[in-house]
Amino acid sequence: MLVNLPFLLLAIALLWFPRQWMRLGLLLFTRRKRRSEGVTRKEEEPWKSNEPGNPAVRVGAEFAKLRNYVDVLRATAGCVAVMGGFDVDACLSAGPNASAMVGNEVLALKLAILFVGLLIQTVRYERKRLLFFAPIFFLFGLTIGLCGVKPAFFAFAMIWAVNPMLKNPQGFLAAYALVIEAFAMFFLGIHDPLALVASVFCFVPVLLSLLAQRPLVLFTRRGTRVASTGP
Repeated sequence: MLVNLPFLLLAIALLWFPRQWMRLGLLLFTRRKRRSEGVTRKEEEPWKSNEPGNPAVRVGAEFAKLRNYVDVLRATAGCVAVMGGFDVDACLSAGPNASAMVGNEVLALKLAILFVGLLIQTVRYERKRLLFFAPIFFLFGLTIGLCGVKPAFFAFAMIWAVNPMLKNPQGFLAAYALVIEAFAMFFLGIHDPLALVASVFCFVPVLLSLLAQRPLVLFTRRGTRVASTGP
């Protein structure tokens, strides 16, 4: 197996970086500012500030979050670094004389790296509570790396077009998994195994939340918005 170690470490850093860490700098800055202004009000914990009302995924709210665009970029770059493509060599590859079994093992290792990154973005344990987040834009970035630009962008546009008919993040990701597979077959003309992987990845957060009987939630600027448990 051929390994480009610096490239591999960069890919792991991009994919395994927990999204909530992006809040640390902002939170520290906010707290210091409040101290300097003499504000003594206790910071409200993000998991306690649930917004009431419609739990559906809102277009305007999601596309207004800068961190969502960061998720797309880092997931795309990390996935391309691991899987290769776009004239970029994969950081992991089988040797020129490697057997088919070795090639399959390398592919399994690549997908495992992506899967661990998805789990890190989805599952969090905070204050003795297990929370499940819907990493919609992170999954979009993975889809670009796995399926290519056209299937990924058309599927993403389509899911937002039908989003008003969906009730919550679980329904959004379940439908997204189907749409990705449909557009991959349309553009690629074949049943691409990596497109199937992308569809499975999109359904993983839904499956985990159903098995744990916990809702999928969305990050907001003030915390999380809880969705209903049914798809």
